[in-house]
Amino acid sequence: MKIFYLPDLGEGLPDAEVREWYVKEGDEVKIDQPMVAMETAKAVVDVPAPRSGKILKLHGKVGDVILTGAALVEFADGEDAGAVKEKAATVVGNIESSDTVLVESATGINPTSGAAGVIKAIPAVRALAKKLNVDLATVTATGQGGQISMDDVERAAKSPATAQKTESSEVQAGFEALRGVRRAMANVMAQSHKEVVPITLVDDADIQAWPAKTDITLRVVRALVAACKAEPALNAWYDSKASARKLFNEVHLGIAIDSEEGLFVPTLKDAQSRSSEDLRATINRFKEQVKARTIPQDDLKGATIVLSNVGIFAGRYASPIIVPPTVAILATGRIRDEIVAVDGKPAVHRMLPLSLSIDHRAITGGEAARFLAVLIQDLQSAT
Repeated sequence: MKIFYLPDLGEGLPDAEVREWYVKEGDEVKIDQPMVAMETAKAVVDVPAPRSGKILKLHGKVGDVILTGAALVEFADGEDAGAVKEKAATVVGNIESSDTVLVESATGINPTSGAAGVIKAIPAVRALAKKLNVDLATVTATGQGGQISMDDVERAAKSPATAQKTESSEVQAGFEALRGVRRAMANVMAQSHKEVVPITLVDDADIQAWPAKTDITLRVVRALVAACKAEPALNAWYDSKASARKLFNEVHLGIAIDSEEGLFVPTLKDAQSRSSEDLRATINRFKEQVKARTIPQDDLKGATIVLSNVGIFAGRYASPIIVPPTVAILATGRIRDEIVAVDGKPAVHRMLPLSLSIDHRAITGGEAARFLAVLIQDLQSAT
C-alpha cells in the first residue's frame, strides 16, 4: 500500500482545504490525472495523481483542512508508508552561501548560521512543525543526510516535553468557520500582530496639478518607486529570528485587491523598470484573475513593499497591517476637495490622504518621514 502525502503547494503554508474530490475510493487513476482540488490561502490548486493505480482510501472530506505533509490518498499497492514519508526529507528550495543556509518561503528568508547549527528541513516539514508548535532546533533528525522528516516532527509533538494543548476545533452554534482565503488572512494578521512593532505616519498630497483622467494607481506606483530609491530601508524584508534585514534594489510591489472571498495581494515584479502600459495591463489582469480565482501562485509571492487603496470605498486615513517579511505598507485614502492657502488666499484643491505603516524594528522614524516626503513631492508634481 502506498500513501501519497499532501505536497507543499508552493506557498509555504501549513495546510490546505479540500475543495472537491474528482475521484472516489476504488477508482483506477492514471499518473498526472487530477485527483482533488485543494484551496490554499490564495488559489485553488488541482493535485494530480503521482502514479497510476487503484485508490484504496481518501483522507478528508470536502471542507476538511489537511496539513501539508499529511496523508491525502492511499493506493492499493506500492511502497509502504514509511518509505514514502522518508523520501519527504529530500532537500528542496535551500540556498547555500558560505556556511549559512537560507530557506526561502512565502513569509521571508529564515537563516541559520554556522554549519553545525543548520536545521535541514523542507518547507513542508517546517510548516508541520509550526502547526504542531514544535521547535525544529529540539528535534532529532533521522532522515537521510541529517534531514528532519515528518515522522521526526510528529514524534517530537507527541513527546511529554513538547506536548501542547490545542483548542477545540468545533464551531459553536451560530458561528461560521473561516475557510480558504479568509482563514489564511486571519492567521497572517495574527502573525503580524504577534511579531511586528508598527507605527503609522499620515499626511496629504496636494494633487491639484494632476491632468484630467490621471491614472491614480499608476501615479502612486511611480511615487512609491521614487521613494524606495531615496529610502531603500522601506523596500526590504526583515527576519525577526535573526534580527537581520535584506534591502532590495528592485521594487516588487504588492497590490492589495479586495474580493468577496477575502484579500489577495499579487505582486508587480520589477515595478521600477516597467512602462505605465505594462503596469496597467498587469493590474487589470490581476483583478480578473482574482475574481476568477485563477491567479498563478508565483504572482502572489515576493512583495518587497505593499500598496493598499482603501479610499476606493471610503475612509480618509488608515492603519494598514504589515505582513512579514515586508516592513512597510502604504494606504491611499479617498480623494477629497479641501480649502488650502495659496499665496495667502483660500483655494479649493484635491487632496490625496496617505497612511504609511512601518515596522519600527527595521525602520527608523526619520527614514519613514523622508520616504513619505519624497512620495508626496513626486505625487504633487504636474507630470
